[in-house]
Amino acid sequence: MEFPKCPKCEEGKLVPFSFKEDVYEKWKCTHCEFELRKKERY
Repeated sequence: MEFPKCPKCEEGKLVPFSFKEDVYEKWKCTHCEFELRKKERY
């Protein structure tokens, strides 16, 4: 599976991060400290 590139550093990948919540709710960059929160429900 190909993960999206980080919009902040453009070097890392945004991967799903789970910590007592929905796995696709929070995404973290593998390179920098950027964090993206998604509120959409599909």
